[in-house]
Amino acid sequence: MRVVQVVADGRPGGGTVMVLALVEHLLGRGVATGLVTDAGSHAAARGRELGAEVAEIPFFSPLTASRRLSAELDLLRPEIVHAHGSRAGFHLAPWSSRHPTVATHYTVHGYHFHHRWWLRRMVGRWAERRAGRQLGSVVHVCDYDRKLAESGGLVARATPRRVIYNGVDTDALPPRQPPESPRVVFVGRLVPQKAPELIAAIASELVAAGLEVTIVGGGDKEAVVHDLLRSELDDGLLTLTGSVDRARALAELAHSSVLVLPSRWEGLPVVLLEALALGVPVVAASVGGVPEIVTSSAIGALVEERDPASFVRAVHRVLAGSEGNGGRRSERQRALKAFSLERCTRRYRELYGI
Repeated sequence: MRVVQVVADGRPGGGTVMVLALVEHLLGRGVATGLVTDAGSHAAARGRELGAEVAEIPFFSPLTASRRLSAELDLLRPEIVHAHGSRAGFHLAPWSSRHPTVATHYTVHGYHFHHRWWLRRMVGRWAERRAGRQLGSVVHVCDYDRKLAESGGLVARATPRRVIYNGVDTDALPPRQPPESPRVVFVGRLVPQKAPELIAAIASELVAAGLEVTIVGGGDKEAVVHDLLRSELDDGLLTLTGSVDRARALAELAHSSVLVLPSRWEGLPVVLLEALALGVPVVAASVGGVPEIVTSSAIGALVEERDPASFVRAVHRVLAGSEGNGGRRSERQRALKAFSLERCTRRYRELYGI
């Protein structure tokens, strides 16, 4: 039995974290496991460290990606192929149609096309429909996406589908190190999805209120955030780390009072699961599958509005103890059971029939 995972965007991030965790789990159970991902990516390097059969292709070269993926899969000769994300699913679809005896699965790590400008929105919807209708089964990481797929006709009625929540490996997290004074963090890539301009505006107001703020991560909008916060950097309360490795990002999260995530859209963000496992309360935009994580004030606060003042007020409520704190560890632990890595990988093994 050989299982091949396919992820186009191999950069550090929640989807890549989950794919690599699944690769590691399968290898640990003696399953021959391959990984096809973007050339020169973090996922490719980490996959080799884990002992997977890794193939690197230029996923962001649309004229050649499908052909190259097909060639690599022909060499790997898998019994099961599992695509993660629309780009991987789109390029897997032609190969899948030529190999009907090979089981294919597609995990949607959040539907992103709704938030693009009109042409990219049309192309994104087409790509999602192609993957969702031509591959053997579809997995959603949150119930929100399942409902979105059904209402939008993104998955054929006859296609088997299920929801499998992302999972967090609590043993891989650093110990919690609460700061001596309140410390607010954002952890993630500074890309349009994460609303970097809103992050900057929230950070500015928090610094003006005398709170320490750390923005962990780099990305396309890193320079924009730096420019917006140039004056705040002189106050000594704001830190911009730039791109850091996963260990550093988790250490920053563990040494925080509140995690803020004002994203424009999400699937089921892994960073919120990591915060939940560490006991760090969150203030997050009520988008995508986020409300399926933040189900009570023991976990944190949801924000419906898109203005910085609403997020800042929520942060102050959490810090004051009215939400997210107050010794409600047992309630957080009960919530965490739904998002354990063991449960997640078990559900995927059931999907594969192994």
